[in-house]
Amino acid sequence: MQLKESTYNIRVPLLGGKSLLFNSLSQSLCLLEGDELDSLGNLGSLPSPLASGQQQLLFDQLGSQGFVLPDSVNELNVVKKMYDASRYDSGTVTLTVCPTLACNFGCDYCFQGADKPVQTMSEEVQDGVVQLYHRLLEHVPELHTLRSMWYGGEPLLRPTVIYSLADRLIDINKNRGINYTAAMISNGSKMNRAVAQQLYAHGLRTVQITLDGAREDHDSRRYYLSKKGSYDKIIANMKEWIYEIPIKIDLRVNIDERNKGGVLALIDDLAAEGLANLPNLKMYFAPVESITTGCHAIADKMIQKLQYGKLESELLRYAFDKGLSELPYVPSFMGICSALKPNDYIVVPNGDVHKCWDTVSFPNKRIGTIFDLDALFANKSPAQKKWEQFNPFDNATCSSCKILPNCSSFCAHKFVNAADTLGEASLPCPSLKYSINEKIVLRAEKEGFITRNDYTPEMIRTNPLSLCSEVFVKEDYLSEDYLKEVYLTESYMSEVDLKSDLKINHLDDAFTNKNFLKEEKLVYVKFASRS
Repeated sequence: MQLKESTYNIRVPLLGGKSLLFNSLSQSLCLLEGDELDSLGNLGSLPSPLASGQQQLLFDQLGSQGFVLPDSVNELNVVKKMYDASRYDSGTVTLTVCPTLACNFGCDYCFQGADKPVQTMSEEVQDGVVQLYHRLLEHVPELHTLRSMWYGGEPLLRPTVIYSLADRLIDINKNRGINYTAAMISNGSKMNRAVAQQLYAHGLRTVQITLDGAREDHDSRRYYLSKKGSYDKIIANMKEWIYEIPIKIDLRVNIDERNKGGVLALIDDLAAEGLANLPNLKMYFAPVESITTGCHAIADKMIQKLQYGKLESELLRYAFDKGLSELPYVPSFMGICSALKPNDYIVVPNGDVHKCWDTVSFPNKRIGTIFDLDALFANKSPAQKKWEQFNPFDNATCSSCKILPNCSSFCAHKFVNAADTLGEASLPCPSLKYSINEKIVLRAEKEGFITRNDYTPEMIRTNPLSLCSEVFVKEDYLSEDYLKEVYLTESYMSEVDLKSDLKINHLDDAFTNKNFLKEEKLVYVKFASRS
């Protein structure tokens, strides 16, 4: 049987001729010696069956982990089948409810904009949410788990809506033997011990809370509408209940040019506050992005993706060592969110129904209303069909990428509503594309595969051009100066190496020889294919 190397293998070079080999589809990780790498590299030219017993053993082991496979296997089809199985799995449904879109904070980078409606979800709309769920139960008889997501605005400005709806949904599920769980996105300012107890009693098991640095940085950007800082209140609230109530906190840190230098101080502060090494508190990092028209004003504050990827890797290592984050295991199909799951819906206070969190403050982006369920389930609107028709396999950049099994286009909103994004947010790729090597190395090091003496930071640096042969951008986004600055000053490679890597004779050719394939306002910038 003729074998071939997996398309989704990612090699991370180490000192001494060794390499880490990671497969983004199987999630397998191994350490190969130089002669083993040579055998793998010569796989296509070896006779079949293999002459060497040692090589046969190597390829048997690599095959069991997905690093090599029969030549007849179409890996892209394998990925698509797995993707479809996940996206169209109807066993679990997420119903997101916004009790209000009002917020008690005035964050300047909020993608919902500054002028938020203050309406509270009425009892009539709450009744409509329950009717929507009943309709889902008819439409999806195999449903076994309902996940409520409480969203806003700040949902805890209207806690009675949460408690009332949770009670009704829990009762429905009990009668049908359906599992119920809930999560929430909150700024943390209202979640004291008493509220946490009530939320837990109403099924809440996970909450995302945001801290954007230590006190000074956080209070300069995530303040109350009165301009008063919120850091001390959020810390005090978490410490009231985190040790006794088993609600998991996903502690998010939003990072841009203004606070990137202060995140290490936050990690130190959290450890000093006794919030490290807890089973129910882990932090993660996210870039601030100008993802809707509501936050275009901060587009110039965003960090370039390449620089952010490097920063995030350093922060993850530091936070892990401090007991505040988990090892960065590469996820599967993180692009499959509620926007793409056909039976997931978002209901805002006036009864409008959306598919994406990023659109809830924009009525023109709604897909329907809970007052016309027939339209949602049968006579679908053009807006709803847009989400349903989105497919990462239709995109040449995504379908050719080595991290397709992990990313799967990452954020459909950046494609469906591309005209609303600005600057760095126009590039749909996740930070993983700019930090996967560093994350693989961190995992390998902490699991004992290697030590810090086995590599240098420069040699393991992620080069996104090694992951796919094209870079996807909005028209005129990646300018010649931008690419030169990032790839040369960030030490990815020298100008000579860059020419060689892209197989071009003149550096300028990599940036000016564009093959524009226009699709609305989006453009593909083709680079020379890598061998």
